[in-house]
Amino acid sequence: MFYQPKSIGEALERKAELKERGTFLAGGTDLVVLMNAGKAAAENFIDLSHIKELTHIAQRNGTIELAGNVTHAQCGKLPVKCLAQASLSVGGPGIRELGTIAGNIATASPAGDGSTALLALDAEVELTSVRGVRTMPLEKFFVSYRKTALAPDEMITKVSLPAIYRSDWLKNGKRGAVNISVVAAAVAITPKKEVRIALASVAPFPVRCHQAEAAFAKGADARQVGEIVRSEIKPITDHRASADYKTHLSGVMVRRLLEGLCGR
Repeated sequence: MFYQPKSIGEALERKAELKERGTFLAGGTDLVVLMNAGKAAAENFIDLSHIKELTHIAQRNGTIELAGNVTHAQCGKLPVKCLAQASLSVGGPGIRELGTIAGNIATASPAGDGSTALLALDAEVELTSVRGVRTMPLEKFFVSYRKTALAPDEMITKVSLPAIYRSDWLKNGKRGAVNISVVAAAVAITPKKEVRIALASVAPFPVRCHQAEAAFAKGADARQVGEIVRSEIKPITDHRASADYKTHLSGVMVRRLLEGLCGR
């Protein structure tokens, strides 16, 4: 069955009724790929594209709030460098116009560009169901490969991030465009001069490098932080690159980002 609710409340009621037998559908850019690969076969689809309140972007008290259906194309226009650049590196123009930031998060792909940038920005996700609303740091939302803390009856209704972090982004892939990351890195500096480091494609899901962040707080320079990143991560060899290459590249990318943000 295919449902087209007109409000968040109506969509949540339908999801509570269907639970695992129902799947939310917004841009569909990840879901259709999984279906084509035989990895997703929901009995029912709940189309969110007609819910206007899920497309809003708001800024208040130094925080940017992105409703669940905000697209990569919209994020590409935000004044937050690492998220804007990450969003503009997702797929081609058609994918960016359809794909949503909530979908990118919910998929929990190891190579999730938007998820990685949001991790470096201390983003929080708002999860809503007929039972109520809860908020958690994005880092705690990822549980394991393609698994999240999202309950069967919940929807990602909002992503919140600070508007005042300085940040930057680097991505390496096999092609010049429409790329899945070999490695991607996001680095952000908070107003308190703390560093946040996030990487894609080096773990079962996008990750923060807390050891490297702690070393920076104790006075480590960009080169030393890059070395700690290499020792902290444990990527696997896959069809895109070897584990050794990903490890080396991660350290180089983080060092370059830090040098750009903090000076050499």
